Amino acid sequence: MDPLPQDSEAIITLVRRAQERDADAFAALIGRFERVALSVAYGTLGDPHAAGDAVQDGFTKAWEKVKDLKDPGRFGTWLCGIVRNGAIDQRRRARLAPRAPLDSAPEAAAPASATLAGRDWADDPSRSLESREQEELLGKAIEELDDVSRTIVVLRYFQGLSSKEIGQIVEMNATAVDMRLSRARQQLKQTLLTNQAFAEESARTA
Repeated sequence: MDPLPQDSEAIITLVRRAQERDADAFAALIGRFERVALSVAYGTLGDPHAAGDAVQDGFTKAWEKVKDLKDPGRFGTWLCGIVRNGAIDQRRRARLAPRAPLDSAPEAAAPASATLAGRDWADDPSRSLESREQEELLGKAIEELDDVSRTIVVLRYFQGLSSKEIGQIVEMNATAVDMRLSRARQQLKQTLLTNQAFAEESARTA
């Protein structure tokens, strides 16, 4: 299935049924877009639990407003826009405390938490300590990105969305998304090198 299926006949049919107040159809739509919506909320808030709350609020608003959606084929982007706007409002209201560690969140609440690029390490007993440490360093580096860059990185590398799809969600053109992604990669690389050097130095002096 495409990461952000848009104009498929199945999506359009489900949206039209949801517009007629078919709750089962709407639940099916949510099942298709939940992980992307969580990525959007997490990218904006940087807190997995707050992201879960924002997504639930967004789904409620979407159910209330779906009857007004003029282009059923754009449901995914429309839904993510509602979730992102709600997350931005939530961040402004709550003045969130420092973000929870990326690797401390349950998978359902943070797309980039216990999984890395879709790989669930929890059931892999052969995974080395070094790999775990590298994942933790990556999580911390992603946390240090600004909210837009974090959203773009999570949507690209954890959800596999194209630059065009991401741009529709964060309200940028594809070229701007690519430029932001390039800068984010450079920042992640530098942060990872710094954090790794610090971790190695701490291990030597412990």
